[in-house]
Amino acid sequence: MSFRSLTIFFRAYKKNKVVTTINIAGLTIGLLSALFIFEYVFFERSFDDYHKNVNQVYRVVYNRYQDEKLQWETANCYFPTGKWLKDNYSEVLDWAIVSRKYNITVTYKNPVGDKVFFNEEKSYYAGSSIFNLFTIPLVEGKKTCLDEPNTVAVSQRAAKKYFGNENPLGKLLTINNTEEYTVKGVYYNIPANSHLQTDFLFSLPTYTSQNQWIFTNWGYDYFHTYIMLAPDTDYKEFCSRAMPDMVTRNYAAKLKSTNSRDEFFFQPLQDIHLNSNIEYETEPPGNSRITNILFGFAIFLLVIAWINYVNLVTAQSLDRAKEMGIKKINGARKIALAGQFISEAFILNTICLIITLALFLILNPLFKSITNISDFNLFRYGSFVFAGLLVFLSGVLLSSIYPAIVLSSYKPATILTGKFKNSAEGLLFRKGLVTTQFIISIGLLIGTIITFNQASFLMKKDMGVNYNAGLIIRTPRDGKDTKTRINKLQLLKDKVLKLSEVKDFTLTSDIPGEEINHWMFGRRKGFDGNDGKAYFQIGVDDRFVEFYDVKVLAGRKFHKDEATNLHTVLMNKKAIERFGYPNPEDAVDEIFVTGNNQEWRVVGVVDDFHYKSIKTEPVPTIITLNDGIKQFINLKINNTSAEVYASLLPQLRSEYQSVFNDQPFEYFLLDDKMRLDLEPDNTFASVFILFSGLAVFIAVIGIVGLILITIKQNLKELGIRKALGAQIGDLSRLLSKQLLLQFVIALTAAIPLSYFGYKKWFLDTYIYKIDMSSWFFIGPVLLMFGIILAVILALSASVYNMKTAEVLQNE
Repeated sequence: MSFRSLTIFFRAYKKNKVVTTINIAGLTIGLLSALFIFEYVFFERSFDDYHKNVNQVYRVVYNRYQDEKLQWETANCYFPTGKWLKDNYSEVLDWAIVSRKYNITVTYKNPVGDKVFFNEEKSYYAGSSIFNLFTIPLVEGKKTCLDEPNTVAVSQRAAKKYFGNENPLGKLLTINNTEEYTVKGVYYNIPANSHLQTDFLFSLPTYTSQNQWIFTNWGYDYFHTYIMLAPDTDYKEFCSRAMPDMVTRNYAAKLKSTNSRDEFFFQPLQDIHLNSNIEYETEPPGNSRITNILFGFAIFLLVIAWINYVNLVTAQSLDRAKEMGIKKINGARKIALAGQFISEAFILNTICLIITLALFLILNPLFKSITNISDFNLFRYGSFVFAGLLVFLSGVLLSSIYPAIVLSSYKPATILTGKFKNSAEGLLFRKGLVTTQFIISIGLLIGTIITFNQASFLMKKDMGVNYNAGLIIRTPRDGKDTKTRINKLQLLKDKVLKLSEVKDFTLTSDIPGEEINHWMFGRRKGFDGNDGKAYFQIGVDDRFVEFYDVKVLAGRKFHKDEATNLHTVLMNKKAIERFGYPNPEDAVDEIFVTGNNQEWRVVGVVDDFHYKSIKTEPVPTIITLNDGIKQFINLKINNTSAEVYASLLPQLRSEYQSVFNDQPFEYFLLDDKMRLDLEPDNTFASVFILFSGLAVFIAVIGIVGLILITIKQNLKELGIRKALGAQIGDLSRLLSKQLLLQFVIALTAAIPLSYFGYKKWFLDTYIYKIDMSSWFFIGPVLLMFGIILAVILALSASVYNMKTAEVLQNE
């Protein structure tokens, strides 16, 4: 690219400032929007890709079927799985187990006797082999730091939080006031794009030394198992061969006795985040379809921006035709002329790229805060930089090569005799590009309406539990026996209910917005053990049903102060169906027998509820009065204004610490918890709406540019028509004739494509989804039509207001 090319470019810019500015604006908006979307998409697709052995590590998961009915799909697995595979198959190079140790209180007593304590939501037991499979670099300590019981490795973040500037190694951490662990290692904070987030890795031998039975148990599956396969191993073929063999040689007889079967799968490490959404995921999963939609969206934005460029440059061909004719007469070769236009396209795109990168650096902190990707750097990925440059250069070339060929092929004699006109093929090509723009714009507007309505639908849908005005406080993990702990909680309840702002109080083992962490296994009385099935279990008190407005379908709720030793339970609809009763009334007063032959009476049946998420189906759930598993204090507040919370929280903290003086006070709003579950959907809808608007804006300013060029090329005709009495409406019809025809043609493609595309690739990813309304399609069409009409009328008015003498004089 020479200085002469720059001179020609800026000379052309001065001559066509408005159209060139439109081109720069359209390309910049398209590039900037695509860059933001690519950042989000690359973040979602980057999960776990930083692990050195990412292409060899797999998570072992399974589905359980009984009587050929799916009982569960779980990310958990049996403890012996990894070791058995390593011992029996050379394809398995190593294995690792992690097991959840959730909702703990961690305490450190510093050298001067002060206690530092916090509640920690997620931590895991793990063996030292985790450092072989996963890239978790140690800042201090050795890879064998988890080989011994009662040792722990902590993240840099946790080390700073508990120990400040002290050396963490050798320090003692107390868990739940009962367990002591020595810090043997400190690891770098795990990146945000990991499906396994934790600040604490407790040694697995701590657990196994107290539970020796686990080494040969093929029924208890509260473990995540990972294996590392030899390079070039076909993991699907190996899974289909090794896992049935494992079942056959270890517990096939047990499965056969209950008419059950286990179906195992190996999940590639990098696929877990986007392609797995089963029970007991370690982190909330993403959505590969939505990510793919956004990726396609970014491509559409680039296509629209570059279509604008092609349209505007070729539409200006009449203005550049004389220039080309004179240059050809003076000896310019066709390839040189084509090169000139490719150089101009490169200059314009480079200017847009520089502006785009500057705006990206300015706006990116805001975008990251909205999408929660704060520690992700898109430009660290060489593959993105290379692919981005390739796409950019390809776009420049593809968007400039057609205009270059068209403009460089004009015949000098035809041009200079004044007989030149755009070719029919050229006009048809431009019309095709404009029609494509309309198809994409209409499709994106339809998508905007659909995504917004789906997000709103999920926010408003009845979950079967009323979580509004709920405030949650974690119960203390102080090592006290259950009776002492419950007595203290009852004392706290009496104190808290005296506060005027508190309307209700209940204790639960689990809360809405989180996966239920407890199970019960049992059968109907009179049936043998082969009829046993698994159910989720929630431990509650007698206020649970009223507190959460759970609907009782048959029988009764728990009585006030109902004794736990009565062994009474409530079941939801899905549970009684699994229990063997299709009708709620039939299950009332039936006996549920657990694996240790303890009998429980079903005193009531409640409606199904979405305890974990509105995006997942209700699960078979048994509700008990089990005190031992209650972990959350649920409060209902009379008034949820900020002022009320500001005055209430200090009172709650004071009352809590008067009963539990050595435990952290931790609370959160249930409404916020529920919103977190829908945050990815709302973020997607917001991103889609924002960038759809920008895509339509790009298309509209492109149409403005085309109409301006059309007006300029037909100014004399328009002036004469005005002199002969033409009105604004006549000029509008003249300018809109072709555009509206292309718009109608676009409708015939955009509507069916949008209907089937959004239904299959977006709505079908949800269990509960909106019905397609005709207004989802009519509204965007009318909006787009109105925008085009408004543009045409505005530009027609500007022409009409010009003086006829000026028009003809300029011509």
